[in-house]
Amino acid sequence: MKEGKIVDIDPFLNAYLNKMLKEKRYLHSISVANLMFDIANSNNLENPINYYVCGLLHDVGKYLPLEEEVKIMEKYYKEYLFLPEYAYHSYTSAFLVENQLNISDLEILNAIRNHTTGNKKMSKMSKILFAADKIDPLRGYDSSKMIQNMKKDYKKGFKEVVYETKIFLKEKHNESNKLSEDMYDYYL
Repeated sequence: MKEGKIVDIDPFLNAYLNKMLKEKRYLHSISVANLMFDIANSNNLENPINYYVCGLLHDVGKYLPLEEEVKIMEKYYKEYLFLPEYAYHSYTSAFLVENQLNISDLEILNAIRNHTTGNKKMSKMSKILFAADKIDPLRGYDSSKMIQNMKKDYKKGFKEVVYETKIFLKEKHNESNKLSEDMYDYYL
């Protein structure tokens, strides 16, 4: 480890990520993993390596064909078919992590499922992944203040990210969903 960063990725995971992700998404996943690790460390949370693994794997289902995503959603996550299609990858990613990588840690799996829409009563890891995914420095806007706030106090920083996400999504997509609305109502 160097400066709070994990330099080497397990060769198996690295090969898996390279197979599942395009280069830009691969770099995003590493960036989110590093950010989660740093936030967990700076908030003195247990097992920061789990946060890193969660961030690393959160988007592995991003490039599944829509037909495949829908099949997984219909079979395993039927109750979430109401979500916009862009949110399906959260569930398919968790499915792949559990079934292809044999990771059964419920906190990691739930955080991956929640990372796009959020919901009410999220775990520490879910909050940190939701935020880190949105404020990743590779996103192309200045998120340094929100990153700083997450490192200082992830609970307060999370609320700030939720607020900013709500504004952004209303302006950009002008759509919402029950899970996100529940999150806004609960945390804001």
